[in-house]
Amino acid sequence: MDQQLKQRLVGAVVLISLAVIFIPMLLDQNDPSSLPHFGSPVPERPDFQFDPIEIPLQTPPAVEPAAAEVVEESSPKPEPQPSAPAPRADEKPAPVPAKTPLIPPDTQALAWAVQVGSFDQEGNAAALRDKLRGSGFAAYLEKVKVEGRMHYRVRVGPELKRELAEALRERLEEKTKMKGIVVRHPS
Repeated sequence: MDQQLKQRLVGAVVLISLAVIFIPMLLDQNDPSSLPHFGSPVPERPDFQFDPIEIPLQTPPAVEPAAAEVVEESSPKPEPQPSAPAPRADEKPAPVPAKTPLIPPDTQALAWAVQVGSFDQEGNAAALRDKLRGSGFAAYLEKVKVEGRMHYRVRVGPELKRELAEALRERLEEKTKMKGIVVRHPS
């Protein structure tokens, strides 16, 4: 048989087998699974948007000086720790070691924050907090009871190092013209 005739027959067989495979898929349009799938399997973007939720910042309870009492609304009260037995009248108290820190370890600052203001009215404090948040600062309120009256502190931060809190205070003053003070967090 002639070489050219062999090539034509092989070509015809290939074309007929392709037609046998693909023509039924193209003609059967009722079954979408039989059609080749083109595109991405990622679903379309939903038509709705999520509403942001404001979650209040929870800080561990702190010890204030004798004149002020910190009030935390959402944090549970700490369990009382068992105290050491009181010394008897004939015993002398144990001497304090020379390397004891001046501030007890449980009240040492965990971080630093910039206090921008203290208000008697919660609405005024909330307005300042919202203004600072609008300027891009992480501002929050802290409720404090001082001499029987409720006060609302507006603070920005916290930062882990005092140097970072000082830099935050300077940035705050440059951007908002408000002078703040660096304080321990939690206070």
